Amino acid sequence: MDATTDYRHFRSEIDDQGIAWLTFDKAETGTNVFSPDVLEELDRALQTVAAEKPRGLVILSGKPNGFIAGADIKSFTEVKNRDDAMAFLRRGQEVFNRLAALDIPTVALIHGFCLGGGTEMALACRYRVMRDDPGTRIGLPEVRLGIHPGWGGSARLVPLIGAIKAMDLILTGRSIDGRSARRFGVVDHVAPERHLRAAARRLVMDQPQPHRPGLVDRL
Repeated sequence: MDATTDYRHFRSEIDDQGIAWLTFDKAETGTNVFSPDVLEELDRALQTVAAEKPRGLVILSGKPNGFIAGADIKSFTEVKNRDDAMAFLRRGQEVFNRLAALDIPTVALIHGFCLGGGTEMALACRYRVMRDDPGTRIGLPEVRLGIHPGWGGSARLVPLIGAIKAMDLILTGRSIDGRSARRFGVVDHVAPERHLRAAARRLVMDQPQPHRPGLVDRL
């Protein structure tokens, strides 16, 4: 890597092919979760990416246990009223919309759990690569807590895989492994650990057409 930028919760590196690798490694915790300060830092990092215009952006986790578990439960305890809830909701939407609007290829590189807000951020990327093992799973389980996936999960999942498949995942809150996610069309590639980075790099370099549901799924 020939260029590095450090944040508190993220590490940003640009390799010799011009690809930016943004590693999420939330400080002072063993699990990546979204809190207000994480969202603010992610927003700054994405603004830097937009200004520098690397060849592509790959977002990955620095935690061995998984990608992102979702929103920080502590953040919910700080919500006192409707205005607080709406502010947290809108801020997450703004940041993920910034990611989705980048005019370069973006890839979510997923290992371990990818749940809730983690899935929603992955869906804001153009492409997704999952590690091929039973412990790597993706889903929107917040519905089981009575929480709607309000950071764009439902809005992005439907045009990606079709309403019926999307409702299956959204309404049940179940998570699926990489091979099932590939069959659904949620992810673009499933690869063993040793090939994950190569798969992400290939998506950036080749820029294939993003997945779209077939005729039956669109109906």
